[in-house]
Amino acid sequence: MSDEFLKIATAEINDEILEIQNILNSCHDALDVSANAEKIQKSTHKIKGLAPMMGKDDLGNLSSLLDSVLKKIIDGAIVDDLFDSMKDSVNEMKNSMIYSDYNLDAIKQRILRISSNLS
Repeated sequence: MSDEFLKIATAEINDEILEIQNILNSCHDALDVSANAEKIQKSTHKIKGLAPMMGKDDLGNLSSLLDSVLKKIIDGAIVDDLFDSMKDSVNEMKNSMIYSDYNLDAIKQRILRISSNLS
């Protein structure tokens, strides 16, 4: 992996995380998040693909789980605790970009539980 690729990929992922955060800042509850699910899903989808290519497998896995939940919401599923979980996910994603050994297991389990309840 070239240093230039890592630099560009890092910037792009940070931009996508910021985009999700900006969308969530305009939301007040799960209904608002649901209304913006397509916009948020575009960012999680990009992170899902890019993160593993730069060695951030945990971030890629979290983004994949979020992507899956958001697709279910786009298809009409309703999630009550989505707002807080999404906000917490963004904070965890930001931390994983700052600290190379940051553990995302707790938030991944939380999102996995939400996803399982939608199946």
